[in-house]
Amino acid sequence: MSANSYAASTKEEYELQERCGKRAEEIFRIEYGNGNKAGKMSNYTNHYNRKLNRCFVIVIEIQTSIPDDKEIMEKVGFWTDKTLCDINENKVYGHFLKFSNGGLMDCKVLGKHCSSENEWDALVKPYMEE
Repeated sequence: MSANSYAASTKEEYELQERCGKRAEEIFRIEYGNGNKAGKMSNYTNHYNRKLNRCFVIVIEIQTSIPDDKEIMEKVGFWTDKTLCDINENKVYGHFLKFSNGGLMDCKVLGKHCSSENEWDALVKPYMEE
């Protein structure tokens, strides 16, 4: 009997993971299309966190140019923007923004500030692995 309850929870977890992936893809397509716009590339990764019973997504955008403003691009270069969200609650858990010239503009996860991309990746890891 315990084997059946385990199989049911495994099936339920699989369905939650599947739903999370479909929802992440749907929202990404609405917001970012195919991920390629003039001067910007976007991608995402999603994960159903069973411990928190949440569907998380990290959207990564790399801005490579601003067609109308070459002066800004010369100053900052391209930039990387990462956002960790609970996709069903539409809640931002973390944000990271840096410029290729080394300038770090924002790095935090749930109010905890960080000072590098590696540190941000470590802070979001528990949300994307459980």
